[in-house]
Amino acid sequence: MVAPSTNGSRKVNGQFGEGNKYGKGNPHAQKVAQLRTALIESITPDDIKEIAATLLTQAKAGDISSCKFLLPYLVGTISQPCNPDEIELQEMQLHAKLKEEEKKEKIRLQFDFL
Repeated sequence: MVAPSTNGSRKVNGQFGEGNKYGKGNPHAQKVAQLRTALIESITPDDIKEIAATLLTQAKAGDISSCKFLLPYLVGTISQPCNPDEIELQEMQLHAKLKEEEKKEKIRLQFDFL
C-alpha cells in the first residue's frame, strides 16, 4: 500500500485536497448542463413519438442498429445470457435450494408451534 501524500496536495483517500489547483472539478460541467437543458427544452413529446415511429419503421425494415437501440428500451436488457450446457445444473441447484428452504420453513413452524 502506498503511503498518503504528505505535501498537502491530496487527502488521505487520494482525492485532491483543499487549495489544490487541479482539484477544481470539471471545467465543462456548467456548459454541458446548459446544453442538456437547451436540448431537453427544445424536444416535445410529439418529437419523441416521431423518433420512435421512425426507429420502429427502420427496425421492421431490417435495420439491425435500430433494433439494437429500440429493443432494450421495450423489453429490457438481458442481465446474463443463459448457457445451454448449464441449464440442468442450474435446475438441480434451484431444486436443492427450494428443498432447503422448505426444510427451514418446517423447522421454523415447529418452533413457532411450541
